[in-house]
Amino acid sequence: MYFGGVTFMISKSFGRLQLVPESQGLRLVFTPVLDGEARPDTLGFIDLLIPLDAVGGLWATSRAFLYEFESLDENIILTREHEDEGQSDILIKLYRDKPAGDGGRLSGAENTWLRIVTGRTEEERRRIKLGARDLLCIDLACSAVMTIAAQKDLHNPVRIDQVME
Repeated sequence: MYFGGVTFMISKSFGRLQLVPESQGLRLVFTPVLDGEARPDTLGFIDLLIPLDAVGGLWATSRAFLYEFESLDENIILTREHEDEGQSDILIKLYRDKPAGDGGRLSGAENTWLRIVTGRTEEERRRIKLGARDLLCIDLACSAVMTIAAQKDLHNPVRIDQVME
């Protein structure tokens, strides 16, 4: 876990997700809970950084879901290097159930989920059901990332066509 700054915690019976705003992005620390005890030494523990470029989409989607607006899912795919396995992808997906209302409209009864997939085993496929408080934590954590990045002069958008030249 991280201490010494503003962090947000989403706690479930099977694990704890800490959201840590940083100048470079949003750090996600997931610690599995086994027999009521946090176990950072077991399969399923992750400590990863969602880069600044991807935080805006996560922020917008969490706000849309929080306020029950129509919105597509948010998918973030990160690539990481393994010493022995080469490259692998990490999927972070914020989504909700299909609309349950008449004519395919939102009814307000849809569940929201955060899925973090770092491997093929069940322990590496985390699916967390989110309530309004949890979505608010994501919203506030993303907002804090943007504030910190601006203070550190890291908010420096460059047009893609200028980068490609």
